[in-house]
Amino acid sequence: MFTLHNGDGIQFMRSLQSQSIGAIITDPPYGLDFQGESWDSFIPEWIAEARRVAKIVAFTTAPTTQWDYPRPEWVNNWYRAGSTSRTSAGGFNHWSPVLVYGKVKFMVDTYVTAAALTGMQNKGIEHPSPKDLGLYRWLIDNTSSEGETILDPFMGSGTTGVAALHLKRVFIGCELKAEYFAVAEKRIKSAALSPALFTPSNNRVQRTGGESGQQNLFSAGEVLPAKVTRQSTRR
Repeated sequence: MFTLHNGDGIQFMRSLQSQSIGAIITDPPYGLDFQGESWDSFIPEWIAEARRVAKIVAFTTAPTTQWDYPRPEWVNNWYRAGSTSRTSAGGFNHWSPVLVYGKVKFMVDTYVTAAALTGMQNKGIEHPSPKDLGLYRWLIDNTSSEGETILDPFMGSGTTGVAALHLKRVFIGCELKAEYFAVAEKRIKSAALSPALFTPSNNRVQRTGGESGQQNLFSAGEVLPAKVTRQSTRR
């Protein structure tokens, strides 16, 4: 089952009860002005609400911005071997920290991505920074159990949602920008309609506020109450 909100993820979290979410797995804005995108011009004030509503919070950030967050329980390493984006002129680093809050222990705390393979897998995804699907499967698999709820308040291209459905988790995603919401909606619908996952009760899309101003119910299913507004942004 999934529920998607085209709206503000921070406002959505404020509508939730404390410790009502199994895990928040996300890739929030880094505050580094990535490719001049306005949504990455600052780090939103989201971590306090995330730690309130979720038992576990795990997210990717930049090496230089991990210090902008409270001290985590652990820091994992996402290593991108053979990254083609790193040159003498600068660009992406070869690794990123994954900050983890909550009582969870990873048997292995490093995930290795083949940069070229990730690029092939993400080809055609209309988002400036889609993340590696294997990385998010690894994070979800280590922080939750089958049937638990995963929330991504900065959904972007929907990678967390696809990984959550693959692992038979309930997924809730929020994305403010209408064009990225459409990308995520398409990817997550496609994952949910795969023969291994499809049932009449596990597929639902709800547009609530956000930039689209539309509502589209995909099929029957339970929806957590949330009327969200347009305030925050997402990488």
